[in-house]
Amino acid sequence: MTTAVTTRSPAICHDLTKAVASRLEPRLVTTDAGLRALQPHWDSLLEQSATRTPFMTWDWISLWWEQHRGSCQLCTAVIDDPITGRPLAIAPLMIGRPRQGFRRTLRHLSFIGGIGEDASQGMDFLVPEGLEERLTPRLCRVFHRSVLRWDAIDLPAVHAESPNLPHFRAALGRFAQSGERTPPQESLLMSLPGTWDEPMKAWKAKRRAMFRASWRKVMDEQQGRTLQGGVDLPAGAAFDELWRLHSLRFEGRHSMFLNPRMRALHQSLVQRWAPSGRAMLPVIEAQGRIVAARYGFAFDGKFWSYQTGFDPSFSKYSVGTLSLGWAAQCAVQRGLTEIDHMPGDARYKNEWSTHHRMVHNLEAFNRFSLTATLFRLVRAFRRERTPSLASGPSEDAE
Repeated sequence: MTTAVTTRSPAICHDLTKAVASRLEPRLVTTDAGLRALQPHWDSLLEQSATRTPFMTWDWISLWWEQHRGSCQLCTAVIDDPITGRPLAIAPLMIGRPRQGFRRTLRHLSFIGGIGEDASQGMDFLVPEGLEERLTPRLCRVFHRSVLRWDAIDLPAVHAESPNLPHFRAALGRFAQSGERTPPQESLLMSLPGTWDEPMKAWKAKRRAMFRASWRKVMDEQQGRTLQGGVDLPAGAAFDELWRLHSLRFEGRHSMFLNPRMRALHQSLVQRWAPSGRAMLPVIEAQGRIVAARYGFAFDGKFWSYQTGFDPSFSKYSVGTLSLGWAAQCAVQRGLTEIDHMPGDARYKNEWSTHHRMVHNLEAFNRFSLTATLFRLVRAFRRERTPSLASGPSEDAE
């Protein structure tokens, strides 16, 4: 596969009249060939959408689907431009089951990339900004049209500021027990000014002194060096080091990142994105070996910090924190204006953030599905006995 060239769609998209929009009906894409036919238009639609994340790009979607198409079925809705015939809006949906957890009994209608341990971190419909009121409710008709194929609708990690969110809520409200699968999650972000010195000056004196002391110890006492995958060493080698260090960090513990599908997806993604600089792999070397690495994406003017790893034997030097500082410096050098830490609890995210967004995980159930009805009854019973299950983010581990 080749990376799609991003070009803007014709202006007719933004001049769509209400009368024309009312006659548009979505078509359903259920085959690999039908999905591939959308490639030339995918990233241009993403560029025009209000919500833009790396996980909505053609490269991510196609690589994720390549790893999972044997266990999922496409259920993607497309609205075509009535004049040009080109796709005007896309609902990137599929039907599948989680491999683990209590919900594996359910057929989920979800985003492509929205199911399983290697689920994406931010998804949405591809709708040109300003046309959501006219097009998103029509795309949501796929929920009803495919009702015999799914037990539950699961739309995870929708950004609170998405113009599509109220339309998702309205559409899911027509089904049973619609709402939030888990409480909204906080996603922390950090603004990046024009120079690295500026955020350092905003820190408290003690924190600034500790960071600089750790940096000097690694660079001077441990013969440290800062490197970038794809620049100072091959990007593939840098990713392999990240994987090794992440495995060391989680030795004896579970990490959703450490599974064969994730590794294959990201190895392909790094190969595809590193030449253009979209995949960023800042690493720190000490005593002649890589001791800390961070992996993320330069996309839409931001650094999306995706994964990290460090050698526990160097933890006394806070090399994990130093790698985030080095990643921030690389992002500033690239002219990026924000770090998106993405959802997840970690002390460093609070320390390295200036603002946040909320992320919503929406669900609804098929009232005609016996499996869905039984699931809801069992879940209600378990939550009544253990109230914490109703408020925690780990329902799939039940």
